[in-house]
Amino acid sequence: MKESGSNIIFLRKVESGSADKSYGIEVARLAGLPNSVIERAREILTRHEQSEHRLSERLAAPQDAAPAGPVQLTIFTPLNAQVVKAIEDADLDNLKPIDALNLLAELKKQIQS
Repeated sequence: MKESGSNIIFLRKVESGSADKSYGIEVARLAGLPNSVIERAREILTRHEQSEHRLSERLAAPQDAAPAGPVQLTIFTPLNAQVVKAIEDADLDNLKPIDALNLLAELKKQIQS
């Protein structure tokens, strides 16, 4: 990014895929938001990143698998820990279709509440 007066010039080309870093706080700073708001946003982002990192470690592939790469943060759609746990505990190989539908309905209720 390059600043030119009140304009921002992005020096990178746009590529498809998820970002491994968010520049929203930097854009907010450039937009003139108060420092107290910027610092609070950084605190929240740090906590969120730590939470996401712990979750990605729990959901990681077996040790002999290749590294998963960057994790896309879910800032606007936080994962429900109870839903994640229910999915982890589900024996998908032995789940009957009706039980799968009931599990899906229960998970949907948990997400909506």
